[in-house]
Amino acid sequence: MHRAAAHTGFAHIFPSDATPPTYEEDLARWELWLGPDWDQGRRAYVAAASGRLVGVVLAGPDPDEPEVGHVARLYVDPSSWGRGVGTLLYGTALRDLIGRSFPEATLWVLEANHRARSWYERLGWRLSDKRKTTYAPAGIDDVQYRLTLPDVTRP
Repeated sequence: MHRAAAHTGFAHIFPSDATPPTYEEDLARWELWLGPDWDQGRRAYVAAASGRLVGVVLAGPDPDEPEVGHVARLYVDPSSWGRGVGTLLYGTALRDLIGRSFPEATLWVLEANHRARSWYERLGWRLSDKRKTTYAPAGIDDVQYRLTLPDVTRP
């Protein structure tokens, strides 16, 4: 599901001759996120329909700023795009972070992923000054967004 979403969603961003990660590389990343990262507080939420996985998102502490929450790996199967699955997963991840009293959250998104960036900006996320290289041969970068979370401990 992750591979289908990434290959479809990012096809307009990465050059056609760019070698995508292998299945084994993707599997190793997911094993890290759901193994040692799980131990650090990262949680995976999934959406299913008709007995099959149609979406996933991770929520937990930011790896670089553990006092801040982090949303990562929000993927929805292309056959389920436009059906509210991403919104449902996003809301679940945010409630998790708010419930853990994180004051703020971060996420990374491909700089050229204008669809996702517009969506996050409509939801109140603001672009930070941080960026990191995702695919150097084509100059593809991720940019970081931040969101102040509500304090549920205040009356």
